[in-house]
Amino acid sequence: MTTNSPQSSPQSNRKKLFLIVLGLIMIISVTCLFLTYFNTPGYAQMPEIHSNDRILVFAPHPDDESLAAGGLIKRARDLNATVMVVVMTDGSSAATPDELSQYLEKNNKSNSTGIAELRYQETTSALSKLGVNNSNIIFLGYPDTGLRSLFEDYWDPDKPYQSNTPFNHFDHSPYNFTYQPNATYTGSNVAENLKQIMTDFKPTIIIAPDGLDEHHDHWATNAFVMYSAAATNFKGTMYTYMVHKGGTKWPSPPNYQPSLNLTPPQELQNQNIKWIETPLTSDEEKAKEEAVNSYGLPLSLTKGYLKSFIRTNELFIIPQTVNAQIISATNFTKTGMPSSSFEDVRYDYNTKTLKTSDEMSSVGVTRDNENCYIVINSTHQINGELIYQYHFRLLENGQFKRLDVKVQNGTAVYEKKSVNSLQPENNATVEVQGNMLVLKLPLNIFKNVSFLMMNTDVNDKNGQLMDLSSWRELKVT
Repeated sequence: MTTNSPQSSPQSNRKKLFLIVLGLIMIISVTCLFLTYFNTPGYAQMPEIHSNDRILVFAPHPDDESLAAGGLIKRARDLNATVMVVVMTDGSSAATPDELSQYLEKNNKSNSTGIAELRYQETTSALSKLGVNNSNIIFLGYPDTGLRSLFEDYWDPDKPYQSNTPFNHFDHSPYNFTYQPNATYTGSNVAENLKQIMTDFKPTIIIAPDGLDEHHDHWATNAFVMYSAAATNFKGTMYTYMVHKGGTKWPSPPNYQPSLNLTPPQELQNQNIKWIETPLTSDEEKAKEEAVNSYGLPLSLTKGYLKSFIRTNELFIIPQTVNAQIISATNFTKTGMPSSSFEDVRYDYNTKTLKTSDEMSSVGVTRDNENCYIVINSTHQINGELIYQYHFRLLENGQFKRLDVKVQNGTAVYEKKSVNSLQPENNATVEVQGNMLVLKLPLNIFKNVSFLMMNTDVNDKNGQLMDLSSWRELKVT
């Protein structure tokens, strides 16, 4: 005997549909959770902070210290480690005059408040949330957007840089709250300030911007810190951080996502870069958020972008020294790019005139027993009309010297950029090998050098910066 199965009731169908929808929601939620917390590349964790650590944090502008290392600063202070924060510039390019006026009016602040003073107040407020007292905050007061010029072109004391931003038309620090009042805007002054701070503070850990950061002030701060750390014989640990990479494409997503991990910029994830991370506790992340919220002016202008740095971790980089590959004098032209090369992974500055064939893709260093070879590799054939420049800083017998070489139309010329510029007797030579530009320097230039740093850049024939590599520490002898 057969029986007919009872038909499902409407109520039963609704229950099944509800369970299916609920199941899909759970699957999606678990997948998102997996992607957020488990599918993030694993990085080594920063070594433990101890109470006897002395941590020196460099911020190119007010807010960079909190964005990049607010959680770490909070942890260090909770462990009774000593933290000193050095703010390099006056932060005066954070807003236009109209934007500042509107912000002050909206927040019932005095219209007589200058932007540098406001940025100073915001910084002290932010760092108080992280446990740093005013006595451990140093403002240098150098010109916002001017640090690259100070490091490269305005080094000598008798050749100050004239700032030309809406709020700063000075050639010296006009603020009464700076480390060296009335300090003239020169690279040598910046370096002397940093060397004195390092000598007095005696840091065990230095945290500074990375040379791959795309903001002029950030990679110039990296160069100043490298320079001054070498000059003071710093033997501690240095970590670097990233803030500007690819405009507002990083951090991703570029908005407030406090439950997400911070991951490296996409173009840096497959590079030979040693990333380390600091997972943050909920208290550390909360303190970091309070610090970032103290920066009302930039927050009002960036549509939440600054809050995208509030994540469950912070990322840092362990800087790498480039050790020159040693070769025989007979095989260089056949070897191609040296094994001791680093890729150029940064935004190009003059995209209107830059062509694909003009772009540096990597820079390499190699040597034989007589010469040192610095190789720029382009994506296509080298453009002889462009100006290629090689910049070196050399520490020799406790004194820093510089070497700058300009290459154009197949000729290499030593340039005198400052009073400590080297003018070697033996000429530099240059050779084009397809998409490689090879600068040959006599190895004896580096004979007594205990520290060497270098970067390269490409400019159009009018001197407009088009592409550059980060400053790197080299070892060639």
